[in-house]
Amino acid sequence: MKARRVDPVLAAVVAAGGVLRFWGLGGQSLWYDEWMTSEAAARGTLPELARHVAHREGTPPLYFGLVWMWVRLFGDSDVALRSISALVGVATVPVAYAIVRTLGGGRTVARVAALLVAVNPMLVWYAQEARAYSLVAFLGALSFLAFARIWSAGGRLAVERRPDLVAWALLSALVVAVHYFALFLVVVEGVALLVRWPGEWRSLLLAAVPSAVVLALLAPVAATQHSHETNRRWIAGFSLDTRLGEAGRSSLVGPSSPDGRLWIAVAAVVALAALLALVAVAAPAATRSLSSSPSPAAAALAGGVGAAALVLPVVLAATGVEDVVLGRYLVASLVPLAVAVAMGLFAAGPRWLGGAGVALVTVVSLSVVVAVQRDPDLQRPDWRQVAAVDEAGDADRALVVNVGGIIARPLLRYLDDARAMAGGETARVDEIDVLYVSPTSRPCDFLVGRACGFLFLGSPPPEPLASQLTLVERIELPQFAIERYRAEDGPLRVSRDDLVAADQRSGALVLVPAD
Repeated sequence: MKARRVDPVLAAVVAAGGVLRFWGLGGQSLWYDEWMTSEAAARGTLPELARHVAHREGTPPLYFGLVWMWVRLFGDSDVALRSISALVGVATVPVAYAIVRTLGGGRTVARVAALLVAVNPMLVWYAQEARAYSLVAFLGALSFLAFARIWSAGGRLAVERRPDLVAWALLSALVVAVHYFALFLVVVEGVALLVRWPGEWRSLLLAAVPSAVVLALLAPVAATQHSHETNRRWIAGFSLDTRLGEAGRSSLVGPSSPDGRLWIAVAAVVALAALLALVAVAAPAATRSLSSSPSPAAAALAGGVGAAALVLPVVLAATGVEDVVLGRYLVASLVPLAVAVAMGLFAAGPRWLGGAGVALVTVVSLSVVVAVQRDPDLQRPDWRQVAAVDEAGDADRALVVNVGGIIARPLLRYLDDARAMAGGETARVDEIDVLYVSPTSRPCDFLVGRACGFLFLGSPPPEPLASQLTLVERIELPQFAIERYRAEDGPLRVSRDDLVAADQRSGALVLVPAD
């Protein structure tokens, strides 16, 4: 049997996707959510990991268990923690190609779909983050690929399509075990199959068993997570309109765009793809650009499934059932939607028009990815640099974050032998560093690990301590500024209440040398 030849263009696109995802993988510090992953996975036993996930996370434990095993093989460096996301991010690229081919598209359209996934700034961003979202996108894409194989082959589910149905059932269960929101994609796929094969509901019901088992096993964890209101309250603090707008922009140009208007260009291409697909539906024989182009029905299937999986959680939120909608939670739908755009661009009209749309999206996407790598204002908070400044020299220092102390806790990872002060404790210090955020003109995204999204409203030490200190220097960093105070009459023994004003203590973080 002759081996199938690898498409050289696909190989090049996959390689490019790998370069984008591994470029600067450890260059940025871990932000708070990633630090939570490192705390869960790098420390303690599996039972301790399970307790952490149940009480401090809002997603299922499978990803954290995978990272727990990973760090015991490869260490817990920033690169090691993020490498799982980067690897599955690269693997997602050829899955998009396979989906198009399965749905009847030619190699040109399949290559375009792979390219859109390879350069998508949102997928690149989360492929460089030690959280579950890149894995969710990958498994969601595999689930849709199995669904597409069932859909395209026809025949009876219980006979001709049994292997694909089993694959879909297992992959669907797996992606739900990684993130609860993936259930919406699985439900839409299942309903679509039921509509097409209403007489085979028993086979589909059997295929739903693995996901049902996973949900039953996760129910106690989910109930415990849901009981902790703080896991949800911060999300509801942003209006649903704000979060939906962020989700739309992030899917087009990522969560860290250098210009707040770039998403408009990509949105125009998405609209063009939808328009061309509609034109092909109206007059397919006269307008299809290539004999190998996918049918508009295939584009509608991918787009419909992806869009419906987005609409369901929004409906639940809008009706008051449950509102925890975030852009990154919806990432399982991103690959089916990218496939729909690729197919729509070549469904009708001249070939150059679709090519122009692909070129525009590629240029915008690459410009965003490159900008994030080069501009500190677009990156996660640089705790590593703050720690290096605070540790320089021989002085014993207290580092004070007056506001936003919780999300500054990754400093504990980068400060050697530091501890967070609790109320009533004291420490002997020679100097006091107060952290401020540097102003920026970049558009802020308050829902992700962007440096400009954190308002560290640093303020000088309060009285009576202030009268014993002298401001000796202000150190300017790309993202932050540090004001350094020195005790006038030698080392002081101070408490947390001495260092932070009364109205700021609930959200403050004070780090001092460990005893």
